[in-house]
Amino acid sequence: MIWGAMSYNGTAFLTKVNGNLNGAGYSNVLENNAIPFAHLLGFWRVVWFQDDGALCHRSRLVAEWKAENNLRCLSWPLKAQISIP
Repeated sequence: MIWGAMSYNGTAFLTKVNGNLNGAGYSNVLENNAIPFAHLLGFWRVVWFQDDGALCHRSRLVAEWKAENNLRCLSWPLKAQISIP
C-alpha cells in the first residue's frame, strides 16, 4: 500500500506501508508523514485533513490521536450519492 498527501501548496513524498493497516499503523503513518508534511508547508496550529473513511481511519485510537494533534477532518460521505436525471 502507498500513502501520500497533497495540498494547495505541494505534495508529500509517497510512503510505502507494509501489510494491512490498522488504527495503530495509520496513527504511525500520520505521525511520521502527515504532521511533518503539514509543518513543512507552514501549517502549525490546526491541520485540516481528509481521508477516505477506511476502517483504520475511523478507529477510536486514530480519532483520539487526531484530537490530540489538532488534526481536523473534513467529512467524507460513506456512500457517494449520484444523481442521474
